[in-house]
Order: sequence, then C-alpha cells, then structure tokens
Amino acid sequence: MSTSNTSLDIIARAVPSDGIAIPLIGRFWLFLISNVLSLACGFFLLFHLVCDATLRHGLHNHVIIAVLCLCLFHELTVMPWEIHFLRVGVVPIKSQTVCMIFKFIDTVVYTSMAKLVGWASVERHILIFHNKWIATKMQRILIHYIPLILIIMYGIILYGVTTPMNDCGRSFNYNSKLCAYYSCVYDSAGYSLYEFMSGGVLSSICIGFGSAFLVIRIVAQKRRLQQQVHWRRYRKMTIQLLSVTSIFFIIYLPPVLLGISQKLGVPSS
Repeated sequence: MSTSNTSLDIIARAVPSDGIAIPLIGRFWLFLISNVLSLACGFFLLFHLVCDATLRHGLHNHVIIAVLCLCLFHELTVMPWEIHFLRVGVVPIKSQTVCMIFKFIDTVVYTSMAKLVGWASVERHILIFHNKWIATKMQRILIHYIPLILIIMYGIILYGVTTPMNDCGRSFNYNSKLCAYYSCVYDSAGYSLYEFMSGGVLSSICIGFGSAFLVIRIVAQKRRLQQQVHWRRYRKMTIQLLSVTSIFFIIYLPPVLLGISQKLGVPSS
C-alpha cells in the first residue's frame, strides 16, 4: 500500500493538475535559469541607471528604475518561494501569515508594474511635447514625482488592507502555488470588477494607446517641422518605452483579454 501511495504521489507531482503541460521539474529549471539571468540583467541595468548621473537625473528613466526595483524585489522574495515549490511540490513555510505576506508582495508588484508602465506611456507625451509643464521644481514634483509615489503607495495600501481579509474562512493549500490563497474581498463582484477595470483594462489602454499615439505624434511632427535634432533627442526615449511596453503586452494582454471575454460571457470552449 505504501509503495502504491508513493507512486501516486510521484505521478501527481510530475504531472500537475493546473492545466499546464510542463511538469513541475521542468518549470523548476525554467524558473531557476531565467530568474538567475533576470537578476544579473536587472542589477546590471539598475547599476547603470543609478550610477550614471546623467541617466539618474533623466526624468524618463525614473519609471524604469522603479520597475526594476520592483522586479528585483520580487525575484529576491517571491521567486525563491515559487522555485522551492516547483522543486518539492510544497511551499517552504507552512504558515498562513507567511502565505499572506508573499501573496501581498506578488500582487503589489504585479499590479504596480502595469500601472507604472501605463503612466510612463502617458508621461512620455508630457516629456516630449509639453516639457514646459515640468520646467520648474514644483511642476516636476506635482507632475512627475507625486504620480510615481501615488501609484506605488496605492498598491501597498490597497493590498495591505485587502490581502489579510479572510473573514470567509478561505482555506490554505500548502501544496499549491502561494498556498492557493486569495482574499475574501474578491467574493464581491463589485470589487472584482473595479480591480479588473482599474488595473488590467485601464493599464492596457494607457500602454497601448499611449505608445501608439506617441509614435504617431513624433512621426507627424518630424514630417511637419523637419526637426532631425529633436527626433534624435527623443528617439532613445521612444525606443525605451516601446521595448518595455512590448514585453508588458506579451505578459499582461492575454490575461486581460481572457478576463474581458469572461466578463462578456464568451464560452471558454
């Protein structure tokens, strides 16, 4: 009987029931290798942006620095937890409080990065076409620094309050990713819709339309004014934004489109 149970346990861990064809051990190596490479790349970029005074003082780099800091924090906290789970099939610490903490970090980083890139897509228009709005120190504080702080603080405060809400007695499964925990606040259809619209849909709209209109405006102005110098000046800023937004569309857009289809009642099969 014990041999049979052991065999079943091995099969269960090798072939997960979450609908993903890649077995846990395969995901373990993918996550481990990619996380190590991502950490090296992230620290290199952050060091380059922070230690170079010109890059550090460039307003267009501040969102990138914030996103890099969030990514590195996530990779140093949540990712080792997930990699350990993929290796052994059990979370490293069987504690409801710890599960909530890691769920909080994962949610804050995931949602804040999307909002930051969405804001960057809008802010690029100000930096390129309306730089008089940020000519003074007070204007830069109001238009540039405060939005960055508010976006990050919004996620910390919101999920710091909602993540521990477990008055409905949500169970914790230590054999699932992040203990399969989510706050009872998501039982509210109104709150779920609010978060989906304010986080997923609004961020995607800002990223998509903001980036597209930025390219259109730059090309139109270049043809109208023939300002080669200005184009060279803003080309790196535009390429930087498009590089980041393209990655976010690959990662964020499919879940958002799936969520929209579910809200509209489109059948999954």
